[in-house]
Amino acid sequence: MSDPLSAFDALAGRLADIERRFAGLKDDLDELSGTATDDSGLVCATVDATGELTDLSLAPTALRVGTEDLAAMVLQAYRQARTLAAERLDERTEGLDATLGAGLEGIFGTPGDFTSMGRLEEAMGRLGRLDGRLPGPPA
Repeated sequence: MSDPLSAFDALAGRLADIERRFAGLKDDLDELSGTATDDSGLVCATVDATGELTDLSLAPTALRVGTEDLAAMVLQAYRQARTLAAERLDERTEGLDATLGAGLEGIFGTPGDFTSMGRLEEAMGRLGRLDGRLPGPPA
């Protein structure tokens, strides 16, 4: 894209699209969770979208397995719940990892390439000339 103004318009359009797609996402994420049980079925863990443990259930017989085995069962259920929540988060946010920088090369060029500065100065000059043509405020 050689015209900086067109590139800015395109970027503004992408930002508006991303904003629309993010609308309501916070509520979805507040409700997102992952729940899993360990292999024995005696321990069940639930985590929220951030992976924070929000619930832990132990079957009465889980208390008979010993502390080391119980700790391993809790960790297994927690890790599986966290993985499930992360997968659900990825599903809900798929496509929202838009790279805002994409297309900015048309405005600013690649890093170290300053030729686009001339295009930016040209665009600013055109804006100044257009502003000069506009009528002033009413007297």
